[in-house]
Amino acid sequence: MRKVLCLILTFSVLCLFVARKSNAQDAPVYEQYVFDNTLLNPAFVGIVDMIQVKAAHRQQWIGFGTRNTPSTTFLMFRSRIKGYDGGLGGFLYTDRNGVNSQTGLQVNGSFQFLMRTKRMTRTILSFGFGATVFMHTYDETGFDRDIYDPIVNYSKTNYLGYDANFGVLLTHGGLIAGVSFNNLLQWTCPVFNSVLERSPSVNMNVHAGKTFWLTASMQLCPLLIYKTNMKNLNQMDLGIRIKFLSGHKIRTIYTKNENEFVLGLTYKQTLDVGNVSPLSISPMVGLVMKGISVSYLCDLGLTGLQRYNYGTHQIALGFRLYRDKFTTLDKHNEASMVYDF
Repeated sequence: MRKVLCLILTFSVLCLFVARKSNAQDAPVYEQYVFDNTLLNPAFVGIVDMIQVKAAHRQQWIGFGTRNTPSTTFLMFRSRIKGYDGGLGGFLYTDRNGVNSQTGLQVNGSFQFLMRTKRMTRTILSFGFGATVFMHTYDETGFDRDIYDPIVNYSKTNYLGYDANFGVLLTHGGLIAGVSFNNLLQWTCPVFNSVLERSPSVNMNVHAGKTFWLTASMQLCPLLIYKTNMKNLNQMDLGIRIKFLSGHKIRTIYTKNENEFVLGLTYKQTLDVGNVSPLSISPMVGLVMKGISVSYLCDLGLTGLQRYNYGTHQIALGFRLYRDKFTTLDKHNEASMVYDF
């Protein structure tokens, strides 16, 4: 056990070292983590004993039209592996941003260690790993041919890319604390000019959350996230949710209601060197009924650009399947709180 923890700690330190040696270009951090926390940290995979399938779409800057504005679509899956303290999951995605687009597959795996048990509260340390393969497309076919540009060849080119991520998550009753690293392999598209374009960097996400029971059927869940590429680009996300529980109680490791209604709000602020200012505020609403979930989020910018783009919109539709609705509470090493919808 100690050898495993030492190896994981060594790997985390290496991730920090690589990140500090990287240049300052920021890699995309998918904002759909509001709907699925495995996008924030692969260590969340398998933390709950259920099978979950979810589709999500994010459309940015509606005011500029839907054809030329960035968009991201996900199809996600995750499940705990029966008889094993861990899980398997992943997602298919398509990300479009101007002439650049990506279509890829990420596979996540995790395993958990029971650190301490005290009555119904358990301290669990989780580790998650992810591997990604994707096709990066650079499309110049839509450029105006009446304007001459010597570096434009009006073609469409595909490049095969790859990436990896890693995360650690500590859960203790209603408390979670974790750190994750993405873009570990720092793949660079060959079409980019290595002199003019800064190379990608490893990104680190530090996150912590807590569940407070206000009543027997109402929860308050704050979450704090700090994102950084170890140099000039930093961001803080502060989120809070109120969850209302109803319906029959499902006894799957921890007692859970079959119906949920969620109201949430996320505030984002840049902490870049020389530029500390508000970015956006994002109200969200979600509903779960008998395993079917639907959620919506609107991202409202707090900068001057908001007057023109009319915000960014996200929607997700999912399905949950509990393998054993009557599993006893002491059967597996499970966390009693997961900040997810």
